[in-house]
Amino acid sequence: MAFLLALGATCTAVVSLWILATWVQKSKLRYPPGPKGLPFLGNALDIGPQRPQLTYAQWGKTYGDIVYTPTFGQDIIIVNSEKAARILADGRPEIYSDRYRSSIYRVYGTYRMTIVMEYGNEWKTHRRLFHLSLRNDVVGQYNDLYLGHARQLLDNLLRDSTNIFEHFDLYAGAVVVELIYGRRVEGKDDPVFAMANGLAEMLCKEVTANRVVLLKVLPFLQYLPSWFPGAGFKRNADRCRDMVEKMAELPFTMAKDEMEHGVLPHCMVSDMLKHGGVEESAAKAAVSSIYIAGAETTATVLKTVALVMILYPDVQDKVHKELDAVIGRGTLPTFADKSRLPYLQAVLYEVIRWNPPTPLGLPHVTTASDIYEGYYIAKGTMVLFNYWAMKDHGYDDPERFDPTRHLTSDGQLSPQARQNISIFFGFGKRACPGRFFAEHSLWAATAMMLSAVKFGKAKDSFGKYIDVEPVFSHGLVSCPAPFPCSITGRVVDWKE
Repeated sequence: MAFLLALGATCTAVVSLWILATWVQKSKLRYPPGPKGLPFLGNALDIGPQRPQLTYAQWGKTYGDIVYTPTFGQDIIIVNSEKAARILADGRPEIYSDRYRSSIYRVYGTYRMTIVMEYGNEWKTHRRLFHLSLRNDVVGQYNDLYLGHARQLLDNLLRDSTNIFEHFDLYAGAVVVELIYGRRVEGKDDPVFAMANGLAEMLCKEVTANRVVLLKVLPFLQYLPSWFPGAGFKRNADRCRDMVEKMAELPFTMAKDEMEHGVLPHCMVSDMLKHGGVEESAAKAAVSSIYIAGAETTATVLKTVALVMILYPDVQDKVHKELDAVIGRGTLPTFADKSRLPYLQAVLYEVIRWNPPTPLGLPHVTTASDIYEGYYIAKGTMVLFNYWAMKDHGYDDPERFDPTRHLTSDGQLSPQARQNISIFFGFGKRACPGRFFAEHSLWAATAMMLSAVKFGKAKDSFGKYIDVEPVFSHGLVSCPAPFPCSITGRVVDWKE
């Protein structure tokens, strides 16, 4: 008995010394600067719950490119500059490519979706599958797909100018559904589109950066009943898991059946089944997340385009002038016209810069300790890339909408314009694999609708113009709030 007591005392002493040594060692490390916080809570009470990117951007002005804030016992680094992001995510991808391992992804059933999947072999398999269909040198094969849906978008806008957000959602979703499954979506009642769109809306509202952290530091919340304070999210979690499962299974099975009968058009599913060399479960999981990542952000950018045309009518006039001069009024554009419309492209780039569709993206996490400019970043640190702060760097009066930022003095696209905007598609190995498809999709829709319509202020019942304020939603995606507008056709008939 005495021996056991002595052994216990020795173990206790060793553990105590180890804890003390760890504390001493950590206290000597030079962490990045950041605001002082409360014990354990850190700076949780200082962060705006609706738009945390604004708080992080303000911290960046005070403390520098990277800001350290231990919150709820979790080390967090906010990266507020492109320079730091390039060095960390692009230059050290093996350290900064993992996702934050929050239980929220299992709670909502999304843990096998590529966008939240941990960095490893399965994630690499997904990326390899995406590469089959989404490389820069192959996305041009879908040009007819973009233009066909863009023409339908134009028809919808002219037929019904009161539901423009619905039309943008349909365009963005229909393009992605056809890309993935080879399925032509004719309207909002299409079952695959309705299923995918409902799931995307739920996830963008529910799986936010703040909630990811909350479930990580307070994991017991996932076991509490939904009526318990702080656990209300569980009311939607069960429904979300069921939606995720159906989205992964049903449209893939339909596409596979069409392929076996020789009637499936070329699409991502056909590429994966023919050339992927993987089990179907991996292909199903891979394609199920593409809609979430692509449709919502594409629709958001198009909604912002319409908003900007109303807020900055001089910009819209310049776009119309360029289109009329290059392709002729009454003629619908094709991709052969793309390089001859630099101002239109600059407008799209500026829309993305002015309101980054995903201002914080999803959290990364470090897989090893690192040193950045003498500052220590511990293994397991959450890393947030603040795209909202990066949109201001290097620009005069960054809140002003100005497409000429991306043009040379003679009105051509700046050689660095595309590279400058690439930051809003992510960094390192986690950069958006569908970026090139998204660029084509956005250009087709914007060129098509601005060649034929004019966006303007709506009038109230007294005939007075209704002012529009740029108000944006909160959550993973920063989308304009619905606004009234008028749409006027610029010509009667169009030549294809």
